[in-house]
Amino acid sequence: MRSVMLQPIAKIRELSNRLLGTYRVVRHSSNPVYTRLTREGWQFCFMIAFVLLGAALRNANLMVILAGTLIGMVWVQWRVCTRTLSNLSVSRRLPRTLQARRPFEIELSLKNPKSWLGAWLVLVQDRLVYAPTEKSIHSASQSIRLLFLSIPPKTSSSQRYQCTADRRGRYQWLGLELTTRFPLGLMKAFLPDKTTMFLIVHPALGKLSPNWNELFRKRDSGNRQRQVRAMSDEGDFFGLRAYRPGDSKRWIHWRSSARRDELVVKQFQKPENQELVIFLDLNGPSSNDDVAKKEYAAIEDAAVELVATLVHQITSSNIGSVTVAISDNTPTVASRVSAKSQAYFLQERLATAQGSSSSFLGQTLELLEREHRTVDHLLVVSTRGMPEHFVDAKKASAATLGTTHAFWRSIRWLDVRSSEMVRYFTPAP
Repeated sequence: MRSVMLQPIAKIRELSNRLLGTYRVVRHSSNPVYTRLTREGWQFCFMIAFVLLGAALRNANLMVILAGTLIGMVWVQWRVCTRTLSNLSVSRRLPRTLQARRPFEIELSLKNPKSWLGAWLVLVQDRLVYAPTEKSIHSASQSIRLLFLSIPPKTSSSQRYQCTADRRGRYQWLGLELTTRFPLGLMKAFLPDKTTMFLIVHPALGKLSPNWNELFRKRDSGNRQRQVRAMSDEGDFFGLRAYRPGDSKRWIHWRSSARRDELVVKQFQKPENQELVIFLDLNGPSSNDDVAKKEYAAIEDAAVELVATLVHQITSSNIGSVTVAISDNTPTVASRVSAKSQAYFLQERLATAQGSSSSFLGQTLELLEREHRTVDHLLVVSTRGMPEHFVDAKKASAATLGTTHAFWRSIRWLDVRSSEMVRYFTPAP
């Protein structure tokens, strides 16, 4: 009776062992460890062949035993180095925000999940290249190598290194590669990881001058005085509330305080926050000259960095919301950005903005008009001068502007190539 009960248990154990063996085979085949002989390994094999040749010519058994010992050393080298790298995993840890021309720190963590075998002298190679979307050929970049001396079983070890991205935009990881020559150095085992990952580097943030808010003001002095007066007002009085320590004495409503026999203060309704609109116009050169493209790249980065700095200043100081329209290969409008979380995604979009010889000005204006039927003041940051049909925007036609009418009341065109930009913005070093 007992043997009959043990038969299903034995079958279950056999089935589980088969499934476990199949899982191990699939896991190792999906990410196998490759090996190749080093220069010392080839010299060692040549010595083994010389010993075997001498044993065959002289019929010496001791030389055969010596050759077998040397072959065993090669087998031990192969077995240890392959088992050292098997099942190892590497993970990256990056900061949330990465800016161009500012060093950032990358942490690599190497995990050894094996229960009894450690890992020694593991070299991790990491490579990062600049890979813009419109280019098929990626720019070369240097790689970084980190040496992990020892990773005990069921533990992990981490190391950090600093990296600096010269330009904003999209970068691609070429994958990690783990190598080791432990213990004898006769063979090199490597475990490649071809996982494709991309990294977005935000534009560098420059420094704005104290008078940067003049960019969002109209030219006439009367409007400037009205804006200054509106910003200085506390708001409209709409109610009363109990006095709290820190309230100004000017806010105390004495008549109501005497009637209630306690201090009450006026409660004001704060004026609505400003709603600023920025139009980023990126128009690349029509020629394929490398010198012209290089000069335009510097001008384009300056325009994008100015807009990115304005967005950072507006969202950090809580003075209102900002709408950014980007005229490039893929016209985009980010409407009413006021929080830092929203500004983060806008900075990512600015990081990948790339101009072209084709103008998308009309399409971007159509998108902007759908979001804002009327714009009080439009700030245009452009890589070129103001076109002729913008000089008299009220009489512009639908063919030139892409809209049936000019939906802005006033416009400020800022050419980043002009000296006017220096008055408001200083790029980051």
